[in-house]
Amino acid sequence: MEKDELADKKTFLEEELTYDNYVFRVTSDKMLVLLETPLVTRGDKLRFFKNYPKIKEFLISQGIQFVLEEPEELDGKFIVAKGHPPREGHPERIEFLPKFERLIKKTEEDLIKEIPEDEGKAEDLREKVQKILCVKEGEAIAKWHPLTPPTPGINVFGEEVQPPPLKEEKNFELSDIVYLDEKERLIKAKNSGVVTFEKGKIDVLPEYVLKGDVDFSVGNIYFYGKKLTIQGDVKFGFKVVVEGDLELRGCTENKDKIEVKGNLLAEGLIRGEDTTVEVWGEAKIRGAEFAKILVHGNLYVKDYLVFTDTLVEGDLKAIEGKGLIYGGEVRAIGNVEVKIVGHTAQTLTIIGAGYRPDIVNDYLVTIERIEILNEFLKKIDDGLKLASKLKEEGRLTEEKLKCVEKLINERKRITEEISKLESILKDLSTKLTDYRKKTIKIQQKIYPNVILRIAEFTYTNNEELNGPIVFYLDVTEIKFKEGGK
Repeated sequence: MEKDELADKKTFLEEELTYDNYVFRVTSDKMLVLLETPLVTRGDKLRFFKNYPKIKEFLISQGIQFVLEEPEELDGKFIVAKGHPPREGHPERIEFLPKFERLIKKTEEDLIKEIPEDEGKAEDLREKVQKILCVKEGEAIAKWHPLTPPTPGINVFGEEVQPPPLKEEKNFELSDIVYLDEKERLIKAKNSGVVTFEKGKIDVLPEYVLKGDVDFSVGNIYFYGKKLTIQGDVKFGFKVVVEGDLELRGCTENKDKIEVKGNLLAEGLIRGEDTTVEVWGEAKIRGAEFAKILVHGNLYVKDYLVFTDTLVEGDLKAIEGKGLIYGGEVRAIGNVEVKIVGHTAQTLTIIGAGYRPDIVNDYLVTIERIEILNEFLKKIDDGLKLASKLKEEGRLTEEKLKCVEKLINERKRITEEISKLESILKDLSTKLTDYRKKTIKIQQKIYPNVILRIAEFTYTNNEELNGPIVFYLDVTEIKFKEGGK
């Protein structure tokens, strides 16, 4: 029986199949049965469709499977049976999300040959380039497409048709810091860091070293991770925002913006009149020129601060290397210790300890407001005395009496406001108590024209003094004593 079946199939393939003057042929891939007899006229087609139910029964009786309920026309011929072709499979693969597409394909910004002269366009380009791509913990990096295995087909003889083998294999792997979320079909990061894709491996680096400058080949940096190390400089106008620690081995240029949520170690110079640096942790820097610096922790300066606008919420120490501060304004909420303050040229230098800007400013503004109100109060009292004299002399007219009533009401209002302000002043003074205990220690020398501030009090040094000396607050006056204790 099996041999007869094979012979029949061979006949179908080589000699075709005939029914009632209609000739049918099986295609060489055994996936289709075609009507070979041409249907020239409309009448030919109507007769064929009328006879098709019997034709279908005949084809099925001959072992043909997947006979169509209605013939399908293709390129002038009619298909009467159609097998199910095998389906090609696809390997497991990934598709990077738009933020990370730059890892596998270049963009227009990657092909920069000239830096725009227009600063507006340059700033836009700094933001667009961003070669260092970071991910936060749990953030998705890529879509995951699971393996689609090949599916066998079945021809018109009911035989299984093997699918072609996979054209390619899985072309990626995941590091230990990256995981697959099968439910969401996403590749995600276990930790924050820089995303890399090298030799088919997706990795996230919590610590990353940039072996060069932050320039137009790198773009602005928004780093999430443990530590970023920049071996070169931060060029003009670039931004570096780090949620972690930053080690900067080079220098900054003008109009840079550095933000560090962790600690900062700057081995080069921080410079630029429009350069700003803000550090939420501890900062250790070699030196700074003209920049604006805000440190929420302690600041340690190796060499110098020159014409900077610096505010430190912890202690400030400049006792290594040159340990020099001159020009600009340098303030710390904590204690200050420095080798040298000021300059031989008697450059105006402002240095402060125990200086909490918000409280000190509120305190001084409140005092000023009370003084102004007291002056108004004195003028009102003088006016009321004059009115009392006019009344005794019988010269107080009805119109002037109305003015007196207004003065009395105004005096009451001002008195109430002064009372409230004095209460506020008392609270502010209490808050300043600890800050008034802070000191400024000079190890080697302080030059003339240096203004020292402790809490809300100010002292101007007009002579050259050799250290070690300590400036401290004695009740309401800043004084100094020799010795470093």
